[in-house]
Amino acid sequence: MTLDADSDGPTESSANADPLLAVEGLRTVFSTDKEEIHAVDGIDFDVREGETLGIVGESGSGKSVTARSIMGLVKSPGRIVDGSIRYRGEDLVGKSEDELRAYRGGDIAMIFQDPMTSLNPVYTVGNQIEEALELHQGLSGSEATDEAASLLESVNIPDARRRLGEYPHEFSGGMRQRALIAMALACDPEVLICDEPTTALDVTTQAQILELLQDVQRERDLGMIFITHDMGVIAEIADRVGVMYAGEIIERAPVERLFAKPKHPYTRGLLESIPGRNPEAARLHTIEGDVPTATEPAASCRFAPRCPKAIDGCDRVHPSAVAVDDADADSAGTDGADDGAIDGHTVSCLLYPEDRSREWRLEGHRDGDSIDATDLEGARTDGGTDETTSRGADATTSRGAGKATGDDASADTRDDATNEVIDE
Repeated sequence: MTLDADSDGPTESSANADPLLAVEGLRTVFSTDKEEIHAVDGIDFDVREGETLGIVGESGSGKSVTARSIMGLVKSPGRIVDGSIRYRGEDLVGKSEDELRAYRGGDIAMIFQDPMTSLNPVYTVGNQIEEALELHQGLSGSEATDEAASLLESVNIPDARRRLGEYPHEFSGGMRQRALIAMALACDPEVLICDEPTTALDVTTQAQILELLQDVQRERDLGMIFITHDMGVIAEIADRVGVMYAGEIIERAPVERLFAKPKHPYTRGLLESIPGRNPEAARLHTIEGDVPTATEPAASCRFAPRCPKAIDGCDRVHPSAVAVDDADADSAGTDGADDGAIDGHTVSCLLYPEDRSREWRLEGHRDGDSIDATDLEGARTDGGTDETTSRGADATTSRGAGKATGDDASADTRDDATNEVIDE
């Protein structure tokens, strides 16, 4: 639900096109004998044809688990416990493995982070692409071979027909990633999920892969979800951005607006940590502390222990999404999966709406479904949004001490398999 300080409730979406993929209220948890980890905790977003949605955040924020949830690849001890994942209006949550196979690859395809673990080392690259063509397009024999060679050529791999007979270890890192893109395209999907596809590549190869993905998207009018921890990559490729932290999307905006007018203190911290963005700074900005492991549903702001702008109440009230009004655009927001879609800029932070008193904001976020700005008319902030207290710094200190004891002990008891998935 989106709070709007100037309306009686959520506004209608200004977007005209129906989304290819709409995620609403998605919750994915991992259960062990000791605890339940809320890796994805009630997120909403959508993606449309020809659009790239960037999802950005630190390691451990839940980005990869989100992608695996969409693909139906969350394995035990993980499971989706709430929410919907709608592809062209059809909810994929709750479908059987056989039913999901009908969508996986052919409708929604995914490029994984590490091509060496995604490509089978004992089969040639050509064999693996041809298998995808047979499964999803019904091609076989010389027809599949010709199409596989054509796909490798389309992703700028030279001498493509000869390369079909080579194994993954004979390809460079950039070529392996190109081969994975070719495999995804062999499925002829409408939605392409890219999970950190440029992380292990040098800067030159990374730029080439980003350009290739943009070309492929334009040619095929794909809806693309691009997952990364790199804000520079987001600036290059995304149309809209969702900033993810500790299992939640805390800010959403068109990419130009997010970079020009970031609202959430975490988003500002990410942008300030980009080398060269602030040439006058004596040293690179860092965000102290670590992303917390969410062992229960959010009941407060999870960023508060690390936040330099934390106010009294951040440790007690969970922020709702607020439609913010930038100087160059109207405030926009919608209910459900369309929150912040296309034209909207929303932020989940108790510092907003900026023109309301702290008391109104706390009450409004506490019960965002029913609070109307006119209920507390005239209760405006006198000193802007920087109502910080020593609690923010104290919480950071105590959190650091906690991580050395309770958090570490908890991590030691956690399932190795769970750790591996959560850390993605």
